[in-house]
Amino acid sequence: MAIVLNNFKEKQRYKKETFERKVLRDLSLATIKKEFQRLFQPFFQYSLLYQNDIEDACIDLAIDSYLLGAGYSRFAYHGETLEKIKERAYAKQKAIADGLFEYWQFWCWGTEMMMESLHLCCEAFVHIWWMEGYKNGEKRYRMKLQ
Repeated sequence: MAIVLNNFKEKQRYKKETFERKVLRDLSLATIKKEFQRLFQPFFQYSLLYQNDIEDACIDLAIDSYLLGAGYSRFAYHGETLEKIKERAYAKQKAIADGLFEYWQFWCWGTEMMMESLHLCCEAFVHIWWMEGYKNGEKRYRMKLQ
């Protein structure tokens, strides 16, 4: 099957989609669910009513974080340090974590201390999946599998 690309933007989008599809093959939904349970289970101790809705949103944002990390791994291939790459990705990673926290706020209420803990868990969750994507993408670039 031959694909005709008319401009640079189309080619760039096609390469990105192809890379993302390949990287997603290494991602396990079961692993995301385990990490969700590990980090967020304490916040469900009083009610399991909305757990499935929140879990679905967390899975979506874990995938976004994973793909973001995988995308930024190309900078490591070109010699940038992990710290520089983290600085470069900070704004996008924080936006995902803040979005996840806002979604949580829609479903649950609590004391200020509980909400602060929840925000930290959201940031940790996003960071964990960003790092997983980064490691996987870096490995693929090193092995020239992109």
